[in-house]
Amino acid sequence: MVSLRSRRDALRLTGVGLAVGVAGCSSLLSSSGPRYSLTSSPRGGTTLLDLFEWDPRLATLHVRYHADALVSELLETGGLAVEAQPIGPYEPDGSPPPAYTEHEGAYYRIRVTDVEEVSLDRWEFWFEPVEDAPADATVVENPTEGLSALDADVVEWAVDDAIGAVVDDEDLASAPHGERGVVFFEPMDPDASALVPDPPFEYVRVDPDTEFLDEKQTLRARATRDTVAAKRYVHEAERAADSRSELLDVLAGHVDATFENPSDEVREVLDEVSVDSGSYVERGSPSDAFGRVLDRLGIDPEPPDETGNSRTWRRYYAYEGDYYRTSLRVRND
Repeated sequence: MVSLRSRRDALRLTGVGLAVGVAGCSSLLSSSGPRYSLTSSPRGGTTLLDLFEWDPRLATLHVRYHADALVSELLETGGLAVEAQPIGPYEPDGSPPPAYTEHEGAYYRIRVTDVEEVSLDRWEFWFEPVEDAPADATVVENPTEGLSALDADVVEWAVDDAIGAVVDDEDLASAPHGERGVVFFEPMDPDASALVPDPPFEYVRVDPDTEFLDEKQTLRARATRDTVAAKRYVHEAERAADSRSELLDVLAGHVDATFENPSDEVREVLDEVSVDSGSYVERGSPSDAFGRVLDRLGIDPEPPDETGNSRTWRRYYAYEGDYYRTSLRVRND
């Protein structure tokens, strides 16, 4: 995969700041009524190309360790199905955000086009917390020693799941298959792992990385195979442009608003959400300046209904030559 940025270093798009500010107008935070929270990222803005560049989602191990092959298949064939986790942009309750990448001189939009509920026959490696190991058992203190990088990560993730179960007083042995440790979703190959079907150790003793447990924990290694309920994410790579200039025209079409020569009051809101804290909050009903920002973004927010469910709107905008992604969340709290 070729970066849209060409030879520049990637600008890592950080998470939206957690600080809350109201452009020097704390009186706008009344004590009652819906809470309107506008957040933007990246703080300080970025370029149009960076804003819409595809950054593959590589959270889970079966995707992370095969990322190059998965990305290559998607770009070369135009389609890809991935188990349990998408690598492309995905919104469960809406349209996937625009994401583009370059491949062999052309530019492609990446998106998830379908989600299928599936039942899969897969191995799962997990640890069962126990009070203690049998007197004649060998207890391993460093279970990742001698394992491949992938197997070592599987062990560490499974240990974390087991420690979490101890803290939460959950019985992993009675949990459904697929919810106890690490599932060997494709393209992970159980035949290439030393952990399944027979782990190289039965009992381990680990130091819990949590403030809630003071003593080492004894865990029993388990490898089980059964049916797991999961989702299969179908991806598409659609050719969108044949040149950089053509791509820029496509990307500009995703920008919902451009703020040029705003009033001082509107500028205060934009500076707070775009540059200073990354977040702007009002309660009750939007002020005049805040309302003008939302109107320019094409957002006509309605407060949550009596159930208290929040509502969210997502937009993209330009301000002083930089580009941002933003979301407005309205909720009762």
